[in-house]
Amino acid sequence: MFELKKWLGQLLMPLPFSLSLLLLALLLLWFTRFQKSGKLLATCSLLLIALMGMRPVSYELARGLEQTYPPFDVSQHPGIKAIVVLGNGHVSDPAVPERSWQNNIALARTLEGVRLAQAYPEAELIFSGYVSGDPLSNAEVNARMAASLGIARSRMTLFENNKDTHDEAVSISAHLKGKRVALVSSATHLPRALALYRQQGLNALPAPTDYTAKQSQQPQPLYSYLPKGRYLMYSEAAIHEWIGQLWARLRGQVNE
Repeated sequence: MFELKKWLGQLLMPLPFSLSLLLLALLLLWFTRFQKSGKLLATCSLLLIALMGMRPVSYELARGLEQTYPPFDVSQHPGIKAIVVLGNGHVSDPAVPERSWQNNIALARTLEGVRLAQAYPEAELIFSGYVSGDPLSNAEVNARMAASLGIARSRMTLFENNKDTHDEAVSISAHLKGKRVALVSSATHLPRALALYRQQGLNALPAPTDYTAKQSQQPQPLYSYLPKGRYLMYSEAAIHEWIGQLWARLRGQVNE
């Protein structure tokens, strides 16, 4: 089920989905008499990639998710007993420095976790993230970064065997039962993650980071509205979360 979910989720992302439409369009144009259908599909594919790669579109897709919760203010939340930092990705390439192994998302989450660990020196620091296509788990790589920034490894607990956010929520919530917890994740991902953890009965407070839908305070030049790869990536992240929320509701993992 996990592999099927991953495959379906990836194929529904803007780039694979658009390329699938384009491939179908080429098949229709080259090998059938359905020329109009082929041209329509090719046009839709081009428009979809272009729109998903534009800043205003990615902004609108992500903004509603990212502004669900305010930034975590330590002065407003005393008594935090644990900090849970959700994992993302890395590549432990020995040809590059260890501090460069994390992707930008994992780095942003780790830095927020370190900030909170410094603000709550008695709190347990938990890293999640399983082993996938790499000798090390993402939890281990994130923990190493935190240790390099001065957080003692004795404070850290790693959850390395759960493959998705729901399974992490079940395991980590059982470990932290009854504790007041700060949950750190990307601002787009946090609404779904927090719902899953609270569904397990965990007293979790949102600590969003890794924002993508940032509103500029100055007028932007027209060329900034041209499609770019990073905006396509931001759109993909937001769509992934909208699909994830729907999947969680369909499976009854979170309440409506």
